[in-house]
Amino acid sequence: MVKRTGERVLGIIGIVLFMLGTLFLGGATVLQGQGFYEDFFMEMANEDSELWEGQENPPTVSEEEAAATSAFFEDLNFGMYTLASFIAGVAGIVAVVLVGKKPVVASILFLGSTLLYAIMAPFTLAFIIPFLPMLLYIIAGIMALVRKPKQPELS
Repeated sequence: MVKRTGERVLGIIGIVLFMLGTLFLGGATVLQGQGFYEDFFMEMANEDSELWEGQENPPTVSEEEAAATSAFFEDLNFGMYTLASFIAGVAGIVAVVLVGKKPVVASILFLGSTLLYAIMAPFTLAFIIPFLPMLLYIIAGIMALVRKPKQPELS
């Protein structure tokens, strides 16, 4: 029997990171619903803003740049990213539980949840923000798939 400590550790770290991402993206969803991004970026364009209080040369942000950045953040579907991150975390929990008895199923869950997250999120959010938990899931999935129990030696 093969000890699957490495797969479990990588999976647990990935789960924690995906769940932290779920909390972060959930908060971003709430802020998006309240119009926070538009208010914040328009406040950055205001030279008399409290954001620039105490600075001698505040950075210059034009209203067009602020509006474009605000529109970019408003167009992102943070709810979908939150759901994708949550699904990847739950699949990781199931995979960590199953890795000892059914390593092939656990491997499919690790690799499948990574692929699902990559499909559901756009390039920037899928490959920059959760790069580490996705990498951990991929490594754990490959390890669970490739490692075989030692064959008893015949003497």
